[in-house]
Amino acid sequence: MIAAKPSPVQPRFSFSEYDGIRIGGQPYRYFETRENGHMFVKVNGEGVPQIMTNAEISRYLIAGNFECIPNEYQPDHLRERILPDGELLSLKDTKAHKKAAMRLAVVRAARELLDDESKNVSRTATSIRPHLMTIKYRAGEILDESEPDKESETLPVPKKLGAKTVLEWERKERRFGLAGLYDRSAERGNRDRRMTADELMIMGAVVSKYLNIQRPSQASIFNEVKIAFAEENDRRRAAGEPEIICPSRETVRQAIRKLNPFDVTLSRKGREAANRQFAPVGIGLDITRPMQRVEFDEWEVDAITLMAEGGLFHHLTDEEKKALGLDKKKARWWITVAICCATRCIVGMVISRQPNSQSALRVIEMMMRDKGVWGDACGALTPWNQFGWPSVIVTDCASYNISSLVQARVSDLGISLQYCAAANPQAKGTIERVFGTFATQLMPRLSGRTFSNIVERGDYDSVRRAVLNPEEFCSVLVRYIVDVYHRTPHSGLNGETPLDCWNRLVEKFGVQPPPDLGRRRLIFGYERERTVTRQGITILGIRYHSEVLARYMTRSLERKVAIRWYPEDIGAIWAELNGRWFEIPAVFDRYQGVSAQEWLDAAAEIRAQNARNAEVNFAVVRQALNYIKETNSAAMTRVGLIMEDWSERRMEYEEDRLFIGFKTSETEAQAPYDGVRGQWGTRLPSACYAPSEADGEEDLPSAEAFVSGNFGPNQFFDLQPNNGTDAADDGRDWTLEDE
Repeated sequence: MIAAKPSPVQPRFSFSEYDGIRIGGQPYRYFETRENGHMFVKVNGEGVPQIMTNAEISRYLIAGNFECIPNEYQPDHLRERILPDGELLSLKDTKAHKKAAMRLAVVRAARELLDDESKNVSRTATSIRPHLMTIKYRAGEILDESEPDKESETLPVPKKLGAKTVLEWERKERRFGLAGLYDRSAERGNRDRRMTADELMIMGAVVSKYLNIQRPSQASIFNEVKIAFAEENDRRRAAGEPEIICPSRETVRQAIRKLNPFDVTLSRKGREAANRQFAPVGIGLDITRPMQRVEFDEWEVDAITLMAEGGLFHHLTDEEKKALGLDKKKARWWITVAICCATRCIVGMVISRQPNSQSALRVIEMMMRDKGVWGDACGALTPWNQFGWPSVIVTDCASYNISSLVQARVSDLGISLQYCAAANPQAKGTIERVFGTFATQLMPRLSGRTFSNIVERGDYDSVRRAVLNPEEFCSVLVRYIVDVYHRTPHSGLNGETPLDCWNRLVEKFGVQPPPDLGRRRLIFGYERERTVTRQGITILGIRYHSEVLARYMTRSLERKVAIRWYPEDIGAIWAELNGRWFEIPAVFDRYQGVSAQEWLDAAAEIRAQNARNAEVNFAVVRQALNYIKETNSAAMTRVGLIMEDWSERRMEYEEDRLFIGFKTSETEAQAPYDGVRGQWGTRLPSACYAPSEADGEEDLPSAEAFVSGNFGPNQFFDLQPNNGTDAADDGRDWTLEDE
């Protein structure tokens, strides 16, 4: 690199009125020099004159924003003596340089004779002609001296040389310098086809058929050209017109070669192949901080895993396995992966039998969660702590990614969602490269690998060699990502590992904290519709109740309400009451932090042990939850990476299977939250009951106490419109607006 630090002593520049000046790409002319600098005016005479000091000109020269072209505006007869007719001699080819060097040697040899007074040679052909042999021999010596490294026993003497030619070269060198000895003999000759307009038109019409997705060969195009010319000549003979000449095979081949290469690839191989071959590559994305740009995509894993029963799967029924896609003995999986483009760290991963909108939302949610629980469950030695609130998410235009569900939820998070064009994988090349790394680095280590095609697979029996079950497959993926991929030097990071890059950039920029649990419940929760009863809202045997819901029931005829149910934590739900959303907690706080799958397993355990009891004490529920968490926590966490089916159909099935006739006794000692709630959820007002000043104001807390997220109207303006509609229009103390 050229040193750009200027010396302490600034130069003093000088300019001529004929110099061409470029300042920032704009053309100027030199006007005059003053004490404080040089004045330049625009060529068109418009604008304000530009005054620049020598120091400023020096800095502009270093930055490449100042250009001086000497004598650009000289008269033509003078400019030709200085400029080589607008061309750079250094760009000439080797043959032209050798010819000019030979002519310069002849000129120098001739001038030696002209300067020798004893020879009495003048600049006339008659005077030069007797000394041509001497000039040729001396020119050979000069050429040999100019190439000392060339080993040759003979001198490179010009073969043919005339007196008038010597004088012409000497005159041009004297007038134009070295540029006068270069000629344009290489451009001589008529290179146009010697074909008539009719012939060119007929041949062009047939040659254009080469641009076809059927990919016709050049030989077939030439045969069609011959047929077309034969038919035209038949017509001409019948009309008494002169015949035309069919072009040769080489002429047709040259016409095909002159077709636009991009058009050829586009029409014969498709847009994807044309973009891959001709798409220009610029500077690329300028990404500096973690989570600034996140890309996610889906990939069908090149491995077959066993759907063997083991670990958590002995808790699942046949219907549950079918709902999860685990009913087959052996199958392939899809993984949806999200990567931080700045650090190349994997910030989210979900495994599913078929990608869908819920798997996309699950990956977006994982981007904003600490994934250490999955790393610990899989035995990873490196923390999986890469998370944050992304600024831009880029994915493809798959139907599940462009669904209104995904777009609305991402918009609620304030994240920009960008879609790359179809058949344009380089628009999200970071995640595409990761899948290539998985295929080449991880898949060869797994039994049951399917390979990318049958040719590559050969005789390898993928099905018979499948040995991994889903839990083991999840562990393998997590361990590879956390302990191998994140710790391997990455060429895209100049040899730095993704983990070190993440730590360095987080130390420098930090990451935006993710949304709290209440907001996650509302945004990532499943949409359902439930009926409000005296017991509140019941989902999978768990009752949710609060003061707000109780007052809504007593003052509204509508019993069907929209809810958001979050299977990752069933401790609370969100319900829409008269146009506003409120968080309704579970009656028992023991469900805080419990996932839906843990609760289903605990309920199955309870029903198996208490089949004859219609009502189960909550102490039994608590013990079952603790048992499930202690005995299967690692297995459940690993399988938590698998996208579960929580459709309305499955929830109806689970409620019919486990929770018909299943009740939880409320004789258990009150939980810490129960004392705050008072009697809401355990004793409801009757139809004739009206809350009074005495029993309402003192015993019942405000509903704000049950909202886990303190969201202002600006954050949920679309969910809580400021239209003056309250949860109960005539209530005094039961309305809840998020402050």
